[in-house]
Amino acid sequence: LMKTRPYEANTGETDSVYLNCLLDLCQNLKASGVSTRAQMARLRMSLWRARDLFGAIPVVKRDLPMIGIVGEIFCRLNNFSNQDIVRRLEAHGAECRLSGISEWLAYTNLGQRERLQATGRRFSLSMGKARIKSWLQHRDEFLLLGPFREMLGEEASLEQIVARSQRYLPNQGALGEMMLSVGKALYLWSVGASGLVDVSPFACMNGMVCQAIYPRVSDEHNGFPMRVIYFDHSQRDLEQDIAIFMDLVRGYHRGRC
Repeated sequence: LMKTRPYEANTGETDSVYLNCLLDLCQNLKASGVSTRAQMARLRMSLWRARDLFGAIPVVKRDLPMIGIVGEIFCRLNNFSNQDIVRRLEAHGAECRLSGISEWLAYTNLGQRERLQATGRRFSLSMGKARIKSWLQHRDEFLLLGPFREMLGEEASLEQIVARSQRYLPNQGALGEMMLSVGKALYLWSVGASGLVDVSPFACMNGMVCQAIYPRVSDEHNGFPMRVIYFDHSQRDLEQDIAIFMDLVRGYHRGRC
C-alpha cells in the first residue's frame, strides 16, 4: 500500500485494491475446518493474488523522499491514534516506510530467551519451547512475505536492528521500543531514508528517551531529519509541523541524490 499509493496514476485506486485484498485475506484467515498447512497455502494464494493486483496499478515515476516511521507500537500502527500521519506525510510528497508488528514479536522472543539464560535455564525445556516458537514464527513470516519479496525487498532482521542501536542504547540497560526505534532509524537511514518520524503517545517514556538521543544520531548522520510527534487526542493541527519537517527532508533528499 505505502510503496504504491504515493505513485498511483489514478487517485484512490491503491486504497480500493488494498481493501479488496484485505477482505480476501481475512476470508481465508477465518476459514475453519482446515489444517494449518492448508490454511497457510490459502493465505499464500491470497497474497499472490494481492501481489498481482498491486503490480497492475498504473503508477507515475516520481522522485519522492522516503520517510521512516517508528515509535510506540499501537500508536504508530493505528490511524485514528496517530491522526493518519502516513497520509499526511504522503500529501506533502513523501513515501512512508512504517515499522510493522513482527519486529516486536521477535524482540519479545529474544527477551524471553535472554531471561531464561540469565536464570540458569539455557538448556531447559522452557528454552527449547521458546526456540521452537521463534523458529516457527520466523518460518511462517518468511512464507507469507514470499509473494511480495521481489516488490518490497528484505526487511531488517532483529539482529541488525539491535546491533545498530548498541552505540546509543546498550541492551543491558535499555529495553523496549526505544531500542527498536533507534536501531530501525539507523537501518532506514542506511537504505536511503531522508527523514524519520517517531510516533508516540503523550508522555511515553520510550519516545522521550529517543527524543533525547535523536539529536546525536542526526548530527552523526549529516543532519538526518528526525522528528518525535506525541499524540494525546487534543485538538492540534499537525500541518505546520509536517510542512516544516518536509522542507528539511526535501533538502536532505536533494543532498543524497
